[in-house]
Amino acid sequence: MTHLHMAREVSTIRAYSESGGYEARRPYDGIITVTHLTSSTVYVHGAVGKIDRATHARALNMLRELGVTTVMYERRGRMKTIKLEAKT
Repeated sequence: MTHLHMAREVSTIRAYSESGGYEARRPYDGIITVTHLTSSTVYVHGAVGKIDRATHARALNMLRELGVTTVMYERRGRMKTIKLEAKT
């Protein structure tokens, strides 16, 4: 018998203009790809569509709530790092 283990290393965050968009299978307004490097460090890339500052802030809060403390991303050819403070 073959024993399998699947590591969920890549996630997507989809942005919708109204609540319940995912459940209703509506087209998303924007999408962000998140590669999980460790349990607390992620690499955010592939942001496409309408990703404004408010959406970006909500995505960071979502990651923080999942225990992420370090977010890495590339901006204009340079790697950047955001340290997320734990919510108190």
